Amino acid sequence: QIKRNFGAGMDFLSSAISTVCCSVVSTPQMMICDNIMAGTYPNLASATSNLIKDRGVAGFYTGWWPGIAGKIPSYGLTWTLFEQIKRIRATISDRPAMDLENSIMGCIASATTVCVMIPMDTVKTRLVTQSKFPDLVPYEGINDCFRRIMQEEGVGAFYRGLTPRLLSVVPMIGIQFGVYEFTKKLMLSRDHRSTIPAGPKMEQGDSRKSRLLTEIAMEVGADDDQPFPSPYPSKNGWWARRAKR
Repeated sequence: QIKRNFGAGMDFLSSAISTVCCSVVSTPQMMICDNIMAGTYPNLASATSNLIKDRGVAGFYTGWWPGIAGKIPSYGLTWTLFEQIKRIRATISDRPAMDLENSIMGCIASATTVCVMIPMDTVKTRLVTQSKFPDLVPYEGINDCFRRIMQEEGVGAFYRGLTPRLLSVVPMIGIQFGVYEFTKKLMLSRDHRSTIPAGPKMEQGDSRKSRLLTEIAMEVGADDDQPFPSPYPSKNGWWARRAKR
């Protein structure tokens, strides 16, 4: 078993690096999905063609900075909390966590993260979908969006979507961590079995007759001093000399 000496900092860093790499692919998808859900475009084809026409390739990354600024702490915090909860549980019980327990720990980690990160998610959504409301004064950036929401709508506006967010994210992340831990245990058990040295095998050319003669030789090898069959015919015995003929 591999002993892990990494702390919460390494957990967060590994999650942050993977998040940045994934965002290169996920940001265009998020941009299209958010605009369709907001009613800016009616379908996938229309959203793709219009974004390219109006803004070019850069249009798919319009919300990249607020998106990555929200994802890195969100995903990193979820992963770090999950690993820390696992470590706390390990100090309480020596029994390996069951799949359901891993899912519950994932739900706790994701619910905590949602409550902490929902203001950033609100800002990100406002920035991405503000083109649908041309009559409103556009936000100039993350800081401006935070300031105006606080001044014009109050703190409660940041948590307006908390309940649906919890209902959509928590079960998904719980299942994700449960399946992840199950798959990890499955793969580790397969690797462990593959490293167990196999016992002696007969050569492919051995026929049924040859195996039968070998069993007879083992029986013959038994005598009064050795009442059980010898493990294999002796190399210097009569069977070995007979085989050389």
